[in-house]
Amino acid sequence: MLTPIPNQAYIEALAQSIAASDELDYDQLVKLLFAIIDQFCSQVETPVQPGPQKVYSDSSILKIDMLMHLTGKRGETEILREIKRHYRPHFAEVSEQSRLWHRIRQALPLIEQFRRHLQAQLGLRYEELRILDSLPIPVATKTSRRGRGNGFDRADGGYCASKKLKYYGFKLGMVITSQGIPDVYDLFSARPHDIQLLQDLLGDSYQIIALGDKGFICDPQRDRLADEQQVSLITYRKVNQKVQNTPLEKWVLGQYRQLIETAFSQLTGQLHLQNTGAKTDLGLIKPVAGIVTAFTLGIYLNALLGRHLLAIKELFA
Repeated sequence: MLTPIPNQAYIEALAQSIAASDELDYDQLVKLLFAIIDQFCSQVETPVQPGPQKVYSDSSILKIDMLMHLTGKRGETEILREIKRHYRPHFAEVSEQSRLWHRIRQALPLIEQFRRHLQAQLGLRYEELRILDSLPIPVATKTSRRGRGNGFDRADGGYCASKKLKYYGFKLGMVITSQGIPDVYDLFSARPHDIQLLQDLLGDSYQIIALGDKGFICDPQRDRLADEQQVSLITYRKVNQKVQNTPLEKWVLGQYRQLIETAFSQLTGQLHLQNTGAKTDLGLIKPVAGIVTAFTLGIYLNALLGRHLLAIKELFA
């Protein structure tokens, strides 16, 4: 017997039932998570390709990947063990670890499509304020064992001034909204200065206010963004600069700038963004895409449940 595909009314009713309880019901929460994914996958057109059909559906792969990151599991082996213990009734077929790794890699476009779907559900396009920053993702530091990081082709040496950290690896550039919803993100080698990330992070933005730290100070870039894209880039000014922040700029920065640090704390703490265990460039891209999408899904779950949007750790603690 086929299980009916959940609709939005069912999802909202289930969310209201969970929200009405004194404590979060973990089983019901997982049921809600899977219903959201089933509804999304039912709306995605899957092109018919020659050759053998997929044994494991895109819906199953997306469920496993999102559950893996939201529950803080550190890889496919851990989540498959957990599924066999606690979630087996939810899956018709469960892949082996090596096959799952390849299926998640194949599903990267679907994972990004799911993230954009969640953004639309959260009303991201109506947000006028953005906050941007970068986060170091080391694959080796000066205390790492010899040879660590040799599998990465695009990694480079860099320095994170806020953490006083010299490292070899990458940095994640990210733009979030005033609600903490990830808008744009990209992986860069650790070498480029944050100023060089502005075009990639804000290149498609239009008529917004963007807040950054001192690493994004660049008057020519700021003027270009204002003239060509009507983007107002506001950063903290250095004490030796002739032009200082206005009282309004100081208030806006003080009110919202810290939010991206909270988002980074969740990404690195609960979702292990800085400790993916990856050993190659592609091996890093795969979990980063899943982690950012799972973080967005956690925000969407909290929105449905009427909870603080960034209280993601408590969902699956």
